[in-house]
Amino acid sequence: MDSVSALSGRGLISDDQRTMLAGFCRRWDCSPFEALIEANMISESEFADHAADLSHLPRVKNVRMESFDEISLDLLPFPFARRRVCIVLGSDDSGEGRVVRVAIADPWDNEARLLVEGMVPAKVQWCVGERSDIIEAIDRHFPFSSIVPHFWEALAGNALAGKSRD
Repeated sequence: MDSVSALSGRGLISDDQRTMLAGFCRRWDCSPFEALIEANMISESEFADHAADLSHLPRVKNVRMESFDEISLDLLPFPFARRRVCIVLGSDDSGEGRVVRVAIADPWDNEARLLVEGMVPAKVQWCVGERSDIIEAIDRHFPFSSIVPHFWEALAGNALAGKSRD
């Protein structure tokens, strides 16, 4: 199941909107979640509220205002966190072992969830946050040293692509 199907199943998206979003996905090679948000059919806040309700996950209202520790940020690398729109909020050591809280924008991104659960050496407790809040938190809290190498790689890729067109 994806985000559009989940919302459609609850009557929050019409069949016409589903058809339009499917075309958007094909044209722009994006996920149903990205199409839904980019097409402004639903606000990020409404999506996060509905997603938390439908997926039975806690809703984090203001991810960007969370306090992040360096150890938590090291669990998911910057490019992965940015691409999959998820961030480690923190961890707790309880009697049952270590639990890591991870906020994700699209709880139906099963591939991202499986990858995170494979990368994090603890039990993952998922929660839902708004896409822009998570992206802002990632951009603000990751150390500059983890961002810069990826920025240069992206520039190098664009420079190579530009040269091939000449």
